[in-house]
Amino acid sequence: MGKKSLALFLLFSLFMLTGCRHQRPWQSSQDCLLRLPMESRQAVVVTTDGLSSSGAAIHLFERENGTWRPVDGPIAAVVGRNGLAQPGEKREGDGRTPMGTFLLERGFGYEPLQTKIPYIVLTPDMIWIDDPSSPLYNTLTMKGEGLGLSHEIMRRTDDLYKYGIVIEYNTKETLPGAGSAIFFHIWRNDEAPTSGCVAAAETDILRILHWLDPRQHPMAVIGDACP
Repeated sequence: MGKKSLALFLLFSLFMLTGCRHQRPWQSSQDCLLRLPMESRQAVVVTTDGLSSSGAAIHLFERENGTWRPVDGPIAAVVGRNGLAQPGEKREGDGRTPMGTFLLERGFGYEPLQTKIPYIVLTPDMIWIDDPSSPLYNTLTMKGEGLGLSHEIMRRTDDLYKYGIVIEYNTKETLPGAGSAIFFHIWRNDEAPTSGCVAAAETDILRILHWLDPRQHPMAVIGDACP
């Protein structure tokens, strides 16, 4: 076993010994971290007890000198009400969170916030299109451009999107109907799953948002499926 693999083995074994009830087997997440592009030096790892589980845990990792090390976690979280979707199986409205590795390039919120990653201040007329028939599918736009299209209002009255991070799932080469509007955002509580996002307490989402650095090419690792 190489030095990198040994370090990750010890690291994930420690998480298991500390009793994180949502920790997946260490080998799965280790493989995903090792397969991330070398320019990626920050990772937000989301694990659950199984594909159908909506309870989750988040761990934050940084890569130094080629070796991943934990810097925060476990952070209590929830995922989709119907658990996780294997790569290629996510569908619009199925209540599942997509598994895989995804870029983290944009944050958002209701008020201005000093962050290292680009941050969008949401206004009342901003919407996210979830209509698979539209060329605007899975994009942030304005109400005037999305007239008559199914959409999600971004400045919600329940404050779930008071702070959030876009998980760049199905945003680059968009596949109609494969799922939209996948974010890290604030939860209702620790027993309320999402419609497909990853949610946690406000203080935790804020901490992750401030930690993310575009110079480190941060990525999300959700579940144990990776390229």
